[in-house]
Amino acid sequence: MSSKSGEDKKILILEALNVCLQNKPFDQTSIKEIAQQAGVNHGLLHYYFKSKEDILIHYIDYIINHYKDMFADWLNGPEMAEAGQKQRISAFFHFMNDRITLNRPLSKVFIEIWEIAVYHPAVKSKLRQAYREWVDILAVMLNRLFVDPDVSRRVSTAIVAFLEGMALFSIILEPDEAEFQKILAGFQEKIVEML
Repeated sequence: MSSKSGEDKKILILEALNVCLQNKPFDQTSIKEIAQQAGVNHGLLHYYFKSKEDILIHYIDYIINHYKDMFADWLNGPEMAEAGQKQRISAFFHFMNDRITLNRPLSKVFIEIWEIAVYHPAVKSKLRQAYREWVDILAVMLNRLFVDPDVSRRVSTAIVAFLEGMALFSIILEPDEAEFQKILAGFQEKIVEML
């Protein structure tokens, strides 16, 4: 079996887990259900992954890398080439809102992953890594505007925490999306004004 074929199978399994998590909690999802969704024999899952939890750990990496690649493509795209730093930060907020914060299926899955992380050290470590990377990316953008890197990091951490809270609210409260857009836009306009 070629490594490309192996990587394709792993991605197929990770995408199948994503579909499964849209329909039921992780602890109620079986290896067989993931395999069935992926259209593969459940023994193949054990070939690529040590356990169901191992699939989850790889899934987190898969999702993080997917959004990091999407962000890098967007940031290096033609619309950002001529943008000033404040414009980039404002556009960053819109990117995050549209693709992550108000992405209800993604938020639904990550709420469950947060819960799992409370009791599962490997999942907690993986989430910690993801949030550090997200905070770091924003802090680098803010460093160009703030003289003090500690201020950039604190502001970045507060923004990430706010966006994650809004993602949680979008699932729990099920508010009107237009209202959420207004709340996010108002908060983010204030941040850009402070810069």
